[in-house]
Amino acid sequence: MTLSWLALGILMAGAGGFAAWIYVRRELPIPGRGLLGAIRGSILVLVLLLLWDPRLPGGRGNGTSEGSWVLLDASASMSAEASEGDDNWTVALERAVELAEAGAQVLVFGETPQIVPLESLDTLLPLASASRLAPALARVAEAGARTVTVLSDLRLDDPVEAELTVGRSTVGVRIERSGGVVRNAGVARFELPPRAESGTPLSVGIALFSEGTVPGDTIRVEVWEEERLVASAGVLPAEPGLLATATLRLPAPRDTGWLRYRLVVSLPGDGFEADDAKSAYTEVDPEAGGLVLLSLQPDWEPRFLLPVLSQVTGLDASGFLGISGGRYLRLASGAQVGPPVDEDEVRAALSGADFVVIHGLGGGAPDWVRTALGEAPRSIVFPSDPAGALLSGVEARPRLDGEWYATPDLPPSAVAASLSGADLTGVPPLTDILPLRVPRTAPTPIPLQRQGLGPAEAALVLNENRGRRRAVVLASGFWRWAFREGPAREAYRRLWAGVAGWLLASPSQNGGRDVRPAKRVWSSRELMEWRALGSIGEELEVVLTLGDSVVLDTTVVVDGAGRARTRALPVAEYSYRITRPEDDGVLGSGRIESERHSLELFRQPVAISTEVSDENAGRRTRRGRGAPLRTHPGSYILILVLLSAEWIGRRRGGLR
Repeated sequence: MTLSWLALGILMAGAGGFAAWIYVRRELPIPGRGLLGAIRGSILVLVLLLLWDPRLPGGRGNGTSEGSWVLLDASASMSAEASEGDDNWTVALERAVELAEAGAQVLVFGETPQIVPLESLDTLLPLASASRLAPALARVAEAGARTVTVLSDLRLDDPVEAELTVGRSTVGVRIERSGGVVRNAGVARFELPPRAESGTPLSVGIALFSEGTVPGDTIRVEVWEEERLVASAGVLPAEPGLLATATLRLPAPRDTGWLRYRLVVSLPGDGFEADDAKSAYTEVDPEAGGLVLLSLQPDWEPRFLLPVLSQVTGLDASGFLGISGGRYLRLASGAQVGPPVDEDEVRAALSGADFVVIHGLGGGAPDWVRTALGEAPRSIVFPSDPAGALLSGVEARPRLDGEWYATPDLPPSAVAASLSGADLTGVPPLTDILPLRVPRTAPTPIPLQRQGLGPAEAALVLNENRGRRRAVVLASGFWRWAFREGPAREAYRRLWAGVAGWLLASPSQNGGRDVRPAKRVWSSRELMEWRALGSIGEELEVVLTLGDSVVLDTTVVVDGAGRARTRALPVAEYSYRITRPEDDGVLGSGRIESERHSLELFRQPVAISTEVSDENAGRRTRRGRGAPLRTHPGSYILILVLLSAEWIGRRRGGLR
């Protein structure tokens, strides 16, 4: 007997003794208490055995041939044809059927693992957009597998996790790689400017990947504007796993509004079609400007704030970070910065913006910044001193430092619906604040207390004047909320979704642009998301049509972050129309596209070692031939029966 089993025996004896002590020393001396104590002890012993999870000798794991399992990769890359002419999926499926007929059980994996019976294998198609092996290995280990055969091309999304899982597993794993090198060229990235002007040529960036090419090969690239071919070129392939990038110059758009562009690549003998084309949309001569952020005193806030505002509003977003000498760095919707630009470009961007964010506004701000702020219909301002606050329309006293915490109970406000799902009790404190000179009569959305004690100060103020709405942020350090994943980042997102929703719900907002898709091109495997910041908590009716046919007509509820979701749709280009139930006014309309673009072949096959440590090898050798105890329903049924019997006996004896 090993030490582990000796320890288990001691625990079981202790559990039985504890049950006997309860009924002998702690309970009333009722008839049959010895039997009740034995029942209680049996229950505790069974629970300990389930936690220990031994294998039952002599059984066959889950009805399979000695616990044998097959993991079949059903990701899209398995449909590729190798250079030798073999169809990866056909070869792997035939092998899976062969093992299943020998008694093995088949589990198909992609995004999520799923058990498939033998009679359904011939109906399977490799359509999954990801290939995650580690969850599948964990699933069969939980089901009591003893040996596992993996049939995959090993283009995995989780190679490191999969290898760690194999190394730690007490299951015998054998990997049979399907297929080899695939001759293929695909689109990794197709970048269009979100906004364009009629009469002005476009510059687009592309990134391609390839595999199985030979010297002298050229990837043919075509760009289509709607049904018009507007550019074609040849691009030399890159090494497998690397990207070949290029910039194409397109002629000026022929029309206005949202235009669809499509990038198509071709390579003779291409063995995988799902990555050969990708679509993108640009808006030509938009009716309203986008979102522009200008930081006069850059810190971490713009890097976190700009992408969040871009996502929650659906507006085209750009940013500028002030540097010395009247120069500015361009900030994209992510954290990347571009080359310096001059003041004229920043002025032009601000003057045409529909939504302006001024960060670090002080008393010494240039006149053109003050003018842009005064003309903006919607704005968020982060003043840096009392003079900047006064320019924003708020009278404030000098800054107070310290750690400022949000009060536990938020008062009713214009952003309360968005913040209702956020937990502000555990977010990092804000660093300092510009206290209001005269307390406001209206409640502030987020009251702050220094060290969580004392009188409350306003974190931000929402003002409206003659149809123009402005949020003045008096506290610093909100970016700390978004620094790490978790509830604090969700609170950061909900805060700015609520503020942006209040701003965009102003009377000057164009009703036809109130609701829009988060993006114009979606994967056919993902839910479609809609931005409706001006309709938080309301119901919306979403209708999508394909030609003259209605393919989706549903009612959704906008959540506190201003988002609503509808189901994934098959590959096609759709028209959408969004209204409120029993209201003829259109809140949003336009085009949206679902595509089956795949990056599966951009991932290169990995080598997964099936060697295990000596310790795990010993554990694997010592395991019984049957299934683990936890996989047998009888143990759970017995526990329920014993619990019921003890309860009935106690009630009949007068015990609770």
